[in-house]
Amino acid sequence: AAGMTGGLGYFLDEEGDFTDKVNPEIVAMQRVITDAGAAQLKELISAHVEKTGSAKGKAVLADWDAMLPKFWQLVPPAEKNTPEVNPDIKVEEPATAAA
Repeated sequence: AAGMTGGLGYFLDEEGDFTDKVNPEIVAMQRVITDAGAAQLKELISAHVEKTGSAKGKAVLADWDAMLPKFWQLVPPAEKNTPEVNPDIKVEEPATAAA
């Protein structure tokens, strides 16, 4: 994660040693704790599977409830107050046009 300049990073930690590989001085690290973050991650994996046919991606999606807790989310300071990261920030629903 050295040199992250924005955006979130999602990392699958099946071995349980990912935290040893991250410099906490430059990014915050947390599990995926918001519905918006989980939705973003699932959408990214789904798009990857669609474009590549990834067997690993398909396996992750097929066992989503068990796999989601194995992901870490790396959060650069600029992203800490986004709905994908912070459960106190709510996703704004798009306004609907009056009939």
